[in-house]
Amino acid sequence: MPSAACTECGAATRESADGCAGRFRVLLALDHSHRAPWGPRHGLAFAAFVLQHPRAHEEALDTAWATLHRIYAVGEAPAVVFGALVAGRGAVPTYWETPSRPLAPIQPFDVTIADLGDVDAATDAERLDAWCRATWAAWRGEEPAALALRDAEASRVGRMRAWVSARR
Repeated sequence: MPSAACTECGAATRESADGCAGRFRVLLALDHSHRAPWGPRHGLAFAAFVLQHPRAHEEALDTAWATLHRIYAVGEAPAVVFGALVAGRGAVPTYWETPSRPLAPIQPFDVTIADLGDVDAATDAERLDAWCRATWAAWRGEEPAALALRDAEASRVGRMRAWVSARR
């Protein structure tokens, strides 16, 4: 089957059901199974897909942007981020200090849904994280390696804040 590039994320996928939307439907089915590693990472997969396919999901762009910002820039644990979103019925909490979202990604995506490859519980969490980091980096105009170093520091600071908060 001939290959085609997605007009939004640039992924090279086979035509028809194997396009980005088809691959995302497969991923959603796994997410909704509530089995690890997929179920707990549903929000991450959704945020990455939305930001890489903005025309189809304009209503969710700001929430996806804020989600990845909290996780990859602030260093907040995904469970805390999604807990806040669930508590607010999907609305971004007003206390989140989130920078304005650019109108479009600043650079091409280094990792797309096509790069997730075949379903493999042993490696899917790592590949999903790479997809999310690449998505965040493209919208920020950063190299994923620089983002990973900065995120490691943000994560350390986030863990320290959580530790201090827990002792208050």
